[in-house]
Amino acid sequence: MEKLFSLFIVLTLLTSCSKEDSIQIDLSKFDAITEPFPYKNIHTEIAYDYYELLYATEGSVEERIVSEGNLCAGSTKPDMCIETYNSLETMFGFAGGCLPSYCFLYIKLQEGDTNSILNTPEQLLSFLETIDTHSEAILWANANGYKHSSTTKEIGAIKEVGDHFELLVSELVSGCLPVQTDQVHLRIDSDGKITELERAVYTYDKKSCI
Repeated sequence: MEKLFSLFIVLTLLTSCSKEDSIQIDLSKFDAITEPFPYKNIHTEIAYDYYELLYATEGSVEERIVSEGNLCAGSTKPDMCIETYNSLETMFGFAGGCLPSYCFLYIKLQEGDTNSILNTPEQLLSFLETIDTHSEAILWANANGYKHSSTTKEIGAIKEVGDHFELLVSELVSGCLPVQTDQVHLRIDSDGKITELERAVYTYDKKSCI
């Protein structure tokens, strides 16, 4: 009987984990991330005439999040360059999500007569080179599977600490039986190195699937 009671207690704790089990940290030292796409301050030393960061979802029109430069300004055949650029498409990208559907981010890049797509974390890091803004740190965290909330500071916050950034984000650990999301305290260095400083179960539900 005692064993059965102990098992009941364990199961109850497992199925009731929530944000009350979150990382104990001083939120006042962090800035809340208040936008779903806080990527406006992106710098790159890569030569380009034009680039744009796009958000794509299944069956929907793509949304331009950020754009810089003048499309095909340095091309020898501007009309052909524009036509080729506009025809670029990809079926996948970085910072994927939107289960059970699919959404992602990617970059379209144009320089001279060359048009290209950057749609992997490795290509993104080459584009960013040095992570030295809030926007870049958040984007790089997102590209590596971590999500940020624009309404809940516990899983959507950032601070700059010397030569690196710290973020409070979430990560989907399991999408079914159970559905589990963890709160994660990250450190992101300027070279893109990501270190998990702390982790805690944030939500846990054995009864449903995403």
